[in-house]
Amino acid sequence: MALLSVALGAASPAFAAEPEVKLSLRPVDAPGSFFELTLRPGETRSLAVELANQGDAAIAVRTYAADVYTIINGGFGARLRDEATSGPTAWLDYATDVFPLPPGQGLERSFTVTVPADAAPGEHITSIILENDEPIQGTGAVTLNQVVRQAIAVVITVPGPRQPGLAIGAASHKIVAERSTVAVAVENTGNVRLKPVADLVLRDASGAEVSRAQVPMDSFYAGTTTLVEVPLAALLQPGRYTVGLILEDAVAGVRAEEVALPLEVVEPPSPPAPENPIVKGFTDVIQQAQDGRLPLALGVAILAVGLVAGVLLGLLILALVRRRRAR
Repeated sequence: MALLSVALGAASPAFAAEPEVKLSLRPVDAPGSFFELTLRPGETRSLAVELANQGDAAIAVRTYAADVYTIINGGFGARLRDEATSGPTAWLDYATDVFPLPPGQGLERSFTVTVPADAAPGEHITSIILENDEPIQGTGAVTLNQVVRQAIAVVITVPGPRQPGLAIGAASHKIVAERSTVAVAVENTGNVRLKPVADLVLRDASGAEVSRAQVPMDSFYAGTTTLVEVPLAALLQPGRYTVGLILEDAVAGVRAEEVALPLEVVEPPSPPAPENPIVKGFTDVIQQAQDGRLPLALGVAILAVGLVAGVLLGLLILALVRRRRAR
């Protein structure tokens, strides 16, 4: 892999106390923001990317190839650094690398794409990632460790028949911010990316309509699964429901439909009762004595004092209650 230093323009000033992470990743000699190739089985193509630090401080960066998946309701998602790779990601000759990148500097990195001799026709997608190697530590009352990721898709079309396909799976329910969210698993079973529209209808056990929504999905990549997810305005009552879903890409001429997917909404678990502080104190003393962290004699003395104090407090409360009743 060749690395070529590239000078960049002045970085924008940072206003935070910590250095601001501003990374960029772009294809070299490509017309768009990602690579889109047509390669036959056994064919190889040489490509290059520019990895740049547009922040105000030097930073160690990590770059690697990652599988692509479809996020909820469609769209591009790239797997994380520690996740396994498969499929077209193995077609890239792009090894993981970690190196320092000075502010206002960039590197051009070359790599190759080789399509296996037995590759099936259709679209195959993978990605290249650039991110800060070590998370930036947050400060303040709420701390977040920040990893800034940039990704470039590499779409490889192997010539042959285009076969769009869609399938619908099971329905599910979850609670987010005290509101119900209904989701249906969907799959792109074909060999091309789609942008279907999802029409979802929720009905109760009697068949009455509870909610209806239309979700225009973003890119739904070939061979991937995701969810069509619809947040509701309120919390569903426990019971049995059905979900109807029509998933259609009119441009590609493909459609899938399920009329009545079963959905059961269960009673949410009750929050645990607060622990009695007195009981907890006794339990902690006993546990410490058993573990040897507290001398046995001292533990017994603490428990005895606690019991006497508890009895005296109970008698005091009883006396106060009797005095109030006498009045």
